[in-house]
This record gives sequence, C-alpha cells and structure tokens, in this order.
Amino acid sequence: MESGLAQLLLEHGPDPLLLLDPDGSISFLNAAAEELFGYSRSQLLGTDSGLLLAEASRPGFLSLLTGLGSSTPRPGQTFAGSGRRADGTEVPVEITCALLPSGAVAGSAAPSVALSVRSAGRRTEPVQKEPRATEPGHKEPRHNQPYDDGTTAGGAAPRRRATAASTAVPAAFAAHDDLVRAGVLRDALTALPNGTLFNDRLAAALRRPDPVDVLLLHLDDFKNLGDRLGRSAADELLVEVARRLRNCVRPHDTVARLGGDEFAVLLTECLNADAVAARIAASLHEPLRVGGSVVRPGLSMGLASRTGETPGGAELLRQADAAMTAAKQAAGTARTAGSAGTWRRFRPAMLGTDARGADAETGLRRAVELGQISVHFQPVVAPGQRTVVHFEAFARWEDHGRVASPQEFLPAAEQSGLIPEIGDEVLRRACTDIRPWLAAVPACSVAVNVSGLQLRQRDFAAHVLAIVAAAGVEPGRLMLELTESVFFDADSDVLRQLRRLREAGVRIAMDCFGPAYSPLDRLAELPLDKVKIDRSMVAMIRTGQEQLPFFGTVIGSAHALGLLVTAEGIETPAQATYLMDRGCDSLQGSLFAAPAPAGELAGAMESALTALGNLGSRRA
Repeated sequence: MESGLAQLLLEHGPDPLLLLDPDGSISFLNAAAEELFGYSRSQLLGTDSGLLLAEASRPGFLSLLTGLGSSTPRPGQTFAGSGRRADGTEVPVEITCALLPSGAVAGSAAPSVALSVRSAGRRTEPVQKEPRATEPGHKEPRHNQPYDDGTTAGGAAPRRRATAASTAVPAAFAAHDDLVRAGVLRDALTALPNGTLFNDRLAAALRRPDPVDVLLLHLDDFKNLGDRLGRSAADELLVEVARRLRNCVRPHDTVARLGGDEFAVLLTECLNADAVAARIAASLHEPLRVGGSVVRPGLSMGLASRTGETPGGAELLRQADAAMTAAKQAAGTARTAGSAGTWRRFRPAMLGTDARGADAETGLRRAVELGQISVHFQPVVAPGQRTVVHFEAFARWEDHGRVASPQEFLPAAEQSGLIPEIGDEVLRRACTDIRPWLAAVPACSVAVNVSGLQLRQRDFAAHVLAIVAAAGVEPGRLMLELTESVFFDADSDVLRQLRRLREAGVRIAMDCFGPAYSPLDRLAELPLDKVKIDRSMVAMIRTGQEQLPFFGTVIGSAHALGLLVTAEGIETPAQATYLMDRGCDSLQGSLFAAPAPAGELAGAMESALTALGNLGSRRA
C-alpha cells in the first residue's frame, strides 16, 4: 500500500488512532482522536499520553505499556479504563495497544506504540442487513451486534465488513454526530470553542474541586482597526490573536471566542492565574502584522477565580466581566503610560464601581488637597552584606482613621487622571520622611514607584530633581522603580528623561520582572541599575526543592550586564534560601518586615535584621 494512501486512511479512520514515542509522548493522532478527547492536534503533539487518561487509570495503562516490550508479541493488548477529555469530563474507553518494531515509524529508530481507542460509552445503531434465509438453528454471530468487545481479530473483521456494506453513508463513521455538534460549537473563523462550548466546559470544571479561573478579554480598538484596514485584515487579526492565546495556556485549558472581538480563557488546576494573565497581556502587546500593516490593538482583560463564595459559572463570568470593565476604564491611561495591556483581578468593590466612581474621584482629589496621601516604608535586605540596603515607599490613603492600600485607590486615580499629582506627593513625602534615616545610614537609599503617565510629562526629570533638592536628599540616594512595559514601549523622550536622571545620580530599577519578561539581551540597551523579580514568580517556590531555571537565568544574565537583582514578595525561609543560593542580591517581603510609617521604622529594621540572622543560622 502506498504511504500516502496509508496516511489518508489513518487520518480519516472512524476510530481514534494515536502513535506514542518510546517515552510515552504523542507523536501522531488522527481527527477522530481530536474529536473524542476534545483537544486540537497542536495541543497534544509532544505531550504525555497520560493527559488523556483519568488519574485512576494512568498506573494501569503505564503498566501495560511497560510490559509490551517484554511480553510475547500479540496482535494487540486491550486496556479498559477512563479517558479524560479537555473539558475535564471522563469517558469510558477501550484502548488496544500494539508495539511497532524499530524503524516502523519514519524518523524513529526506537519502537513506537500504536493505540486504537474506542469510547465504551458510545453506542451506534445495529447494522441493518437484507433479510435472508437461514438454516434451522443458525444464529447470527455476535459481531453483528453493536459494540462487540473487539478483543479478537476474528470478531472484528466481520463487523467491519458488515458495517462497510451497510449504506452509502458509511456507518463506520460513528462519530458523525459528534463532528456535526463540534461544528456548531466552534467558531468558524478561529476554530476556537464558542460561548456555548465554553460554558459547558466551565460547568464541568466547577463540578470538580480543582482551582478554576476565568479570563475575559476585549480588543478595545478592534472596530477602528477594522474600519481602517478592512474586513479581511480584521479577520487575520482575530486569527492571530487566537493563535497567541492558545500559545499562552496549557493544552487542557480552554480558549474560546465569544463573538466579535471578545475572547475567554478557562484555566483549570492553575497555580498562578495572575502569571498567565500577565503572559497573555505581554503576548498580545507584541506587534501584529495584518493586511500589510503592523498593529498593536489595545487590550482589556478581567480575571476571576473560583472561591468558596462563588456559586456557579454565571457568577464567575459576571465577576470576570466586572474586572474587565474596570480594566477597560483604566485602558486609556494605561496605553498612554506605555502599558503592555490592561488587566485587573476581580475585587468585590468592582461590582459597584460605576456608582461609586465619582465619589472615589472626589475623595481622592480632596485627599491630595488635604495631605491625606501618606507613605509607608518596607526594608529591603542584602544577605551578602547582612544589612538593610534601602526602603521602598508605598502610597497610603488615610481617610477617617482607615488606611487604604494602592490596590484600593489607584484604579480610580488612573481613571481620573490624578496619578501625576499623587505621584508627586508620594515622592515628596518619601524623600522628606526618610531623610533622617538616610542621614543615619549612609549606604541606604529610598525606592519610589513611578507610573508611565508621570514619565510622559516633558519636564519629569527636572521635576524629580527639584523635589529631591528641596527635600535635602542627594539624587544618588533615590531609586525610581518602573514596570517593564514603560521601557519597552517608551518613546525616545521617555528614555531621554531616564538617561538624564541617571546622569544626575538617580538609580533606575525595572519592577515586576517576571512571567512575561522580554528577551534578557534587551536589558543591555536600557538605562537600568536593577531588576526586581516579580512576586508571582517567587510564589512558585514552595519547598525550595523546585527546579525553576527562570531564577538562575535572570540573576546570572543581570549580573553579566552589571545589574543588581532584588526579589520581592518573600514570605517563607524556603523562598529566601532558594534565592540566596542563586546569588540574588537583595530580598524584600513580609518574611522580613511589613511596610510601616517612618516613625515605626526602628521596629521594622529590627524585624528585618532578625529574620536575616535567622536565615544565616539555618544555612550554617
């Protein structure tokens, strides 16, 4: 048989067929396998075959595979168990396994395993045959009945022949209804699941106890791009967005197109949904070439996670939509600031954002006027020097005895355009409040966060230097922390401002460097002194025994470029020790001290040094 015909028969055969490499990874699957398990081919190729089995069935299947090479060769060995579809639902399956000899599969010198899968839960109608006379006592063979067990070659062949002869529309394609249903449940342009299929998978995920996260995405200026570039280019854009979204998630996660320029992502068993959101934002921020033009559509995205108080899928979607609305409200400011995309995690307050927006803006304006914006400081320790090397300043809103953190009021500040005023007040307060400590500890400095919107001010550098001079602080004692997106989407004037500040002695740090970091070699081109590893990456360190090459790569590359590295969000000794062992220059987090007002820094300093000493004792 010609190889092309053989490939065609394998591809379009009625039963799901797969080939496994010697290590158990999937090297081939046909269309029927895609339909049965609900994954696309690109999602499964190269992944471990255990992904397609329920957890309870994996040991038995692995035992069968292990025994194939050592047992007496047979036409096939059958395994009965539970398969696991992409939506998390389980389906009874019968898998016939056969060991292929070395060289049977092109490009592989080692033996491969062929799998033929049948869904034991699927039933087809019996094959209708023409009436015929039978001899007395004659019985129809069992293989003429639906779903014969298929364990012997003799029973399978007659069933196949009878099926093939039954009708002009081959009844052997028993998954035909599934194919029709799949066409109804998938977006015709992108081939992604549509809203109906997404809701089905969400409901299935919520029936299990695993973590469930939902992301809703909206391309903010899609209509304008479509009007400018034309319908064909707009379609190209949607297809490319779909491709990038699929590349940002794992094979068993779901990416869906809900319609128009809206997409949804369902994450199951995900340990760090925030990192996935950041990765998606960075991926879609990279320029797209469509219709002969390079475009960068604005993105608004909301993230919501299942909690004990989340009653069902509808509520989870409502929460994600509220978070997306909050992100959309901040999108204009974020793009002006050079953001890689705006996303927000759901907070209960978002469900009433519209009604309270005006009150929040009025309250913030009054807070700036009345001096209600204060600063708390968190010590940052250097294990190598066994001391505190600088303090990071955090904005606080003190209102009627309640102290609000930046996460609670900065979205309203972005929406109202108050960020520059609040930023100036924080910088002024930070330099003034910390000055006695800087005088007492010559090696210390103060770090202040700066938004991209502040940097858009033409006189920003001169403004900063004037505030520092008025507070009596040397420029070299100040570090400005900016998010990665400000650097990589900045115009020449922003970089010019940063270079001017560095020439005056101010140090510059890239904050929140982590899940969506840009190529490390680009750091050499930027006016930088330090890189700060984001807390979402640090949270991946749980026991200290993890193999996480990210940290070694970032720390080693930064040091090679002459940059220092700080890790933030340190909560456990295991995290601190893990990073110290990899040469991280300084550490920051609640393990050492929480942010505190300037008047309470003595206690925070003592707490930080005590925790640092305890770490030294553990390592000794």
